[in-house]
Amino acid sequence: MAYGADSADFARAFGDALDQFLREKGITQSDAAAQLGLDKTTGKARLNTYCHDSRKGSRPTPDARILYLLCTRLGFDFKYRGYKISAATLNGKGLSLAEKPVEQLLLQFDGQFNLTNQTGTASISVKRPPGRIEVALTLKGAL
Repeated sequence: MAYGADSADFARAFGDALDQFLREKGITQSDAAAQLGLDKTTGKARLNTYCHDSRKGSRPTPDARILYLLCTRLGFDFKYRGYKISAATLNGKGLSLAEKPVEQLLLQFDGQFNLTNQTGTASISVKRPPGRIEVALTLKGAL
């Protein structure tokens, strides 16, 4: 799909979500413009162009500033192609993965191991490749 088609698709998804958000919250476009710090008249007209098709059947793509203001000042968020766009994702906090619970690995060792007389040895190596931890444990017991 070409960039222009993606842009038009995004503009429509954004505008529909914004229109629904404002209706659900009971916020007029004039009030939203005022809360965003935009001029009440021109700001309302700008928001209106996002929510409704022009005579040619198109909508403008919002700029980053409008998107940022809507998300941070009004709490607006929406989903586009499986991604959630919100204030949290705009500042990067939404990109972190949920932490997995810590797992305990049980290692059973039935032999005798005595480190006090230095006849046995223990070696541990830890590697941290991206996304995981590798631990190697080597035990050499005294005979």
